[in-house]
Amino acid sequence: MISRVEWFQRVVGLKGGRFRRTGITGGNIVLGTVLGILSGKYIFEEPLQHYWAEKHAADAALRETAPVISPSAVGTNNDGGSANSKQ
Repeated sequence: MISRVEWFQRVVGLKGGRFRRTGITGGNIVLGTVLGILSGKYIFEEPLQHYWAEKHAADAALRETAPVISPSAVGTNNDGGSANSKQ
């Protein structure tokens, strides 16, 4: 009979044995990846849509309330000179 420690080592793959020879390891990885992606999509899709809807609404509200700066006024001081010039 096999001890619990040896059984655990074989199950997690630390030791070779009958558990390592069964199944296709690559297939299990692909299957796990596909299941993870699909379950993540169904778990997080609704909260992400809610988050982005709030984010876009906040950005739109900020754009509506922000003052409009004309391109000719950017980089100028009140005296009419450029912002980078020293007098």
